[in-house]
Amino acid sequence: MLKLSISTLVVVFMVLVIAGRDDGQASSRADVAVINAMDAPQVAQIAGDETDPLPSPTATPLQVVRMPGPALRPSPEYAQQAALTEAPPRASVWVVTANSLNVRSGPSTTNPVVDRISRGEEVLVVSDTRASWVKIRIEGDGIEGWVARKLLAPAN
Repeated sequence: MLKLSISTLVVVFMVLVIAGRDDGQASSRADVAVINAMDAPQVAQIAGDETDPLPSPTATPLQVVRMPGPALRPSPEYAQQAALTEAPPRASVWVVTANSLNVRSGPSTTNPVVDRISRGEEVLVVSDTRASWVKIRIEGDGIEGWVARKLLAPAN
């Protein structure tokens, strides 16, 4: 195993030495070219030539090529999350209308139950009240969770 590792390293080193490019040499060649281009007007003036000096090098602008296909749009889940985070809803007080209501860790019945509240208890709704699941905060306990909106009613 050691022989294989060493021979692999030797082969990689040899490939880099033979086919690799030394950036130090390439940059020194570029520096010489720039110096030669800078000296060109002086050489032309000394020789008495009225020719224009070499044009200065310019950078080519980057061209962005659009890929074919439809325009990209965020998925519905992401768009819904972005809409909720962009405009934070105003918190409002709601009353529980069910005999017993499970407060869950997420907006689904598959999420685990965090707490249970009874009929008549008031909760603070901190998410959009138009959604089918709303995020609530139980003020006395400080517990936050999700409940079905149809089991709540606005407090008077």
